[in-house]
Amino acid sequence: MPEHMKFVQKDKLLSFEEMLRLVSLLAENGVEKVRITGGEPFVRKGLIHFLRELVKIEGIKEVAITTNGVLLDEYLDELEEIGIKNINLSLDATSKEKFFEITRRDDFDKVMQSLKLMVAKNFKVKVNMVVMEGKNTDEIIPLANFAKLYPIQVRFIEEMPFNGKGKKVSKSWNYIDIENELKKEFVDLKELDGSSTAKVYSSGQLKGSLGIIPAFTRTFCGTCDRLRITSLGELRNCLYSQKGMDLKSVIRSGSSDAEVIEKVKEHLLLKKASGFDEEKNHNKDLDSMSLIGG
Repeated sequence: MPEHMKFVQKDKLLSFEEMLRLVSLLAENGVEKVRITGGEPFVRKGLIHFLRELVKIEGIKEVAITTNGVLLDEYLDELEEIGIKNINLSLDATSKEKFFEITRRDDFDKVMQSLKLMVAKNFKVKVNMVVMEGKNTDEIIPLANFAKLYPIQVRFIEEMPFNGKGKKVSKSWNYIDIENELKKEFVDLKELDGSSTAKVYSSGQLKGSLGIIPAFTRTFCGTCDRLRITSLGELRNCLYSQKGMDLKSVIRSGSSDAEVIEKVKEHLLLKKASGFDEEKNHNKDLDSMSLIGG
């Protein structure tokens, strides 16, 4: 999250009721999986009650969470009770000093406590690290070693230009470079059939697995079927799109369910063939990932 982030007024956020309506409509039209993302989504009051209602929606087969782990440990018992077992933990360092250098927050111990509790409770855990040249490339192997200790998947994500500042992204640490770095430690690294967005690997040294997400190289655009709805109610059909559709205004204008879905479908038809095609339309800095969600 960029420094001096300004938080928006509550009435500008999608309400939980509006979110539940949207998910219900999307589920009726084929959506089966929902991921609630942060930063730390648990900073929003009432999230647990929202999650209890979310898992009840007919057609939704999986609800997952992405978190930085700062508040997570307080809610693990309730998540277990609700039936939410898939959690992605954002972690860009393996030491308190490096963690503070990157995040500007002294929360490393809390995050590690959350990780250990999730493992103890048999949650399906994926730890995500954004690989940033000059900041944490020396942490790739130490973090990968977490998959030696725990039955988790540790994933390395190519850095993307989503910091709200127009920061140039290094091309020297793409997915091939990350894979080569991992092979120095795990000589028997073997690629498995992965998801639509990640390359997944096994090794005889691991209790879990490793993964690489080519988020900047964008090798997965052809199979991407994801939608993002920001907390402000903006629908984005591509992570690299600079502007989405104001779905919140559609809802608050009194549109019927059929009208809302029609607007969603219209926006989906505008989706470019790849993130590179979308990026050609950029005329300003991309939003921070903390605003987009992810």
